[in-house]
Amino acid sequence: MPRRRRGFYAALGEQLTAYAERAFELDRDEEGRSRRDRLESRLERAVRKNRPDIAAQLEAELVTPPFPLALSYVWQAWARIRRRTPAGFNGPNPVTIEAIDAFVRRTGLRLDPRDVELIEAIDDLFLVQTAKQASTSDQQQALKDGLASISKGGVRR
Repeated sequence: MPRRRRGFYAALGEQLTAYAERAFELDRDEEGRSRRDRLESRLERAVRKNRPDIAAQLEAELVTPPFPLALSYVWQAWARIRRRTPAGFNGPNPVTIEAIDAFVRRTGLRLDPRDVELIEAIDDLFLVQTAKQASTSDQQQALKDGLASISKGGVRR
């Protein structure tokens, strides 16, 4: 492949992974609502209360990198494979090369090795964000459990 096309494709791949990372962060669950939903609610409130300084800050937090339409087929392939990947005991399992191979064979979609690498990179970002979310909710639950035991019987030594 000519060097120019490799560079162009690499730039698109970086855009897609940047978009994925930000989208996963904004879609993270915070006590039953996504971070995006919470920020949008706060933005609406700031606009209603005529607080442009806060609104500008919230709009900046909601910004996502542009989605590269030329790679939408990679994003859609990852989403279809991810939906069919079973979860393990500790959360979602990674998308395997066997699952990608089966997907390609069953759908007839042609994926270059670079596309497969992008699917794996997107999935790695998804798994990292899921692990962060799990550890945060574990910490919150431990704090709630600790406070509950203190309120029930005082501090135990």
